[in-house]
Amino acid sequence: MVKKCSVLIVDDEPGMTETLSDIFLEMGHDVAVAADGFEAIKMVRKRSFDLALIDIKMPGMNGVEAFREIKAICPSIKVVMMTAFALDELIEEARSLGAVDVFIKPLQIDKMGPILAMM
Repeated sequence: MVKKCSVLIVDDEPGMTETLSDIFLEMGHDVAVAADGFEAIKMVRKRSFDLALIDIKMPGMNGVEAFREIKAICPSIKVVMMTAFALDELIEEARSLGAVDVFIKPLQIDKMGPILAMM
């Protein structure tokens, strides 16, 4: 049985955040959504999250930059990066910063089970 987690979804695509939010809410988790890295950082300063799903490619601040700031604020947060693009350099940087995993979009939600089990 997976415990209830606080999940932050960070993506500039409203359809993606809505879909993921619906899925995690249906699974019984507490969900918050941010449309970009700046908003996500503000949210993490106000409350803690167990898990963040962060898109790598976003305007203004890429997901790895946001990840770096979020981890500085909340070192215990587990982070999964998401991308629809082959951004090898950013993917490697995210892994070196401690990303739990990097998922290629479209996401296969069944792969999220082991991540949630770590919470």
